[in-house]
Amino acid sequence: MLRNRRTLLTGGILLVVACLPLRADVILTEGAGFGVDVSPADGSIAMDLMGSIWTLPANGGQARQLTDGLISVTAPRWSPDGATILYQLRAVDGSEIWQLEINTADTERISNTEYHDQDASWHPQGERIVYASERNDSGLDIWETDLPTGLSWRITSHAGDETEPAWSQNGRHLAYIRHVDDRYVLVLRRRGEEEQDLVVSDTPLSSPSWRPDGSLLTFLRHGEDGTSLEMVILSDPPLTRALAVGEDHFTSPVSWHDRGQMVYTADGAIKTRGFEDRRSRPLPFRAIVQDNEPPAPKTIPKQELTVSNPPQGRLVIRGARLFDGIWKGYREQMDVLIEGGTVIAIEPRRDWDDATVLDLGNVTVMPGLIDSWSRSPGRLRDGPAVLAYGVTTIVSASFDEKADVGIDTSAWEGELMPGPRILPAALVATDTAATGDTDYFLVEFGQETTAVEAGRDAIQSWRDVGVPIVVNNWTTGRRLGADILLGADALPPTSQYGHDRQYGNTQQNRSSAPPTLISGLADAGTPGIMTLLNSRQAIELDQNKRPERRLAQAPQLATTSALIVAGSKPNGLAPGLALHAELRALQAAGLSGEQALLTAGKNAATMLGVDNQIGTITPGAMADLILVGGAPLENVDDLLKIVAVVRNGRFFSLVSLLERTNNAVDVE
Repeated sequence: MLRNRRTLLTGGILLVVACLPLRADVILTEGAGFGVDVSPADGSIAMDLMGSIWTLPANGGQARQLTDGLISVTAPRWSPDGATILYQLRAVDGSEIWQLEINTADTERISNTEYHDQDASWHPQGERIVYASERNDSGLDIWETDLPTGLSWRITSHAGDETEPAWSQNGRHLAYIRHVDDRYVLVLRRRGEEEQDLVVSDTPLSSPSWRPDGSLLTFLRHGEDGTSLEMVILSDPPLTRALAVGEDHFTSPVSWHDRGQMVYTADGAIKTRGFEDRRSRPLPFRAIVQDNEPPAPKTIPKQELTVSNPPQGRLVIRGARLFDGIWKGYREQMDVLIEGGTVIAIEPRRDWDDATVLDLGNVTVMPGLIDSWSRSPGRLRDGPAVLAYGVTTIVSASFDEKADVGIDTSAWEGELMPGPRILPAALVATDTAATGDTDYFLVEFGQETTAVEAGRDAIQSWRDVGVPIVVNNWTTGRRLGADILLGADALPPTSQYGHDRQYGNTQQNRSSAPPTLISGLADAGTPGIMTLLNSRQAIELDQNKRPERRLAQAPQLATTSALIVAGSKPNGLAPGLALHAELRALQAAGLSGEQALLTAGKNAATMLGVDNQIGTITPGAMADLILVGGAPLENVDDLLKIVAVVRNGRFFSLVSLLERTNNAVDVE
């Protein structure tokens, strides 16, 4: 149950709810993580800056903004006749390919909305596009579409991912990047010949681009020390050489004015360089944007949680190791005393005369997991199923379009059919204003194209009642002044490999992403997804659905300044299973096992205003615990080795939770 929650937190870390930002014109002369493309028709330059498409003259100068919506768009590619620009739209369910007619400003979706499409570029004839798409279970493949007829066909079908296709200027040869396991390959596919592996690397390769005469390909190599621009000369055998050194290159292909002059982005600037030159020179630009002042930090109202129907008596949970979510690392040989559904004390192991002691042996005791934005469970029997994954709290709308019916979750507070604690949230349109007091912990704004002012007014109304706003797009968040981003792919478009800088007072430090990020990161490309689907819980609960591909490239988050919390709704998997997928994706994105666990523990509780109540094991906190084998701080995969779950002070073995789920038809 929830009490009236409008008491302010008096010493927290939270910084999400803010006053309405002011608007002002900002002149940008630098950028971060953007790319450029040169028009074959007249040399004009298209660039993706701060989530919009811009054009500027061939020699630089004043930039003209072509797109100005609430959804981030990237990767502009000129058509051969200079009349149309392809671009990529970062939708909530994946990436879509669109085109923009320059003369009319009309836009049109090219992608089939059932699939995730990315990395679009033109065939030199101008009537076909080539791109990467996941339309099968084999990963991303290279596809081509004939625009006049709408017919599409697959070009590659290897294991792993094939991405970033680029046709040679004569339309005879195709280059692309293949990624399988931990190996990256720059592949050349000559017409009528077998494919040739030009460059093989243990570190990521990206951004292939043809010199107009077809003599060589440029590409980027990403390493721990940064990103380098290299070329492979198409001799026999091919020769790989460094092309530019000492520059921090953004993840975008080199674009060519002609065989001797190239344009690219690095060090926050557009740069131009002669092929024979040793140095580049900057190509100046000015982009005027109407932007928001950064919102002023404000403390989130504290939410007070209570225990309904607590068990009687005193219970001691004992394991070999305790991770309390507060101290770094494990605490050895500790006892957790529980009474009335809350943690009373944490003490070194001793004899207890007035409590029942459950000694689970060589297990790790840790806080129950929090899914900070989850799909709604659709049936009463889903409660034990979610607990079987150690997820004891979920934030969710009270009704989900995929749920069978709304359910009375009060039954989950007891022993017969236990389930997670539900913290209510809402999914609303971007012009929906708050009405009166509310018990929502979060409100997610949809992705409609509402006018900016209406969206900003609506956000302010929710702030007035103390509810933070979630958006699934950085551009939307920046323009509306929202608080939290949903989905790691919603971060500002910087280098996907994590090496881009942030520049001066002209770009990201002023228009930065909100400080809180709900992960929404897992998809079909997440390492270990199939292992997760073959886990005991997934098999016994018949949860074998593989998530769809949604991300062009998983970002590296280890150095991000955002507060990261785990939330699973975007990945589309069943609650419980979905959160484990998120934790695996976060570990693959560079977080340590301990950092990943904090995203579903202390970090999530802090964002929700319920810190020291859930997400940690501390006196006064709710008695939500999980007991697992292995070493989850070193490897989040060990979280699946669940032995038992404690919810509201009641102990449930994994076997009993699975039995409750499978036999629930008898009690519903």
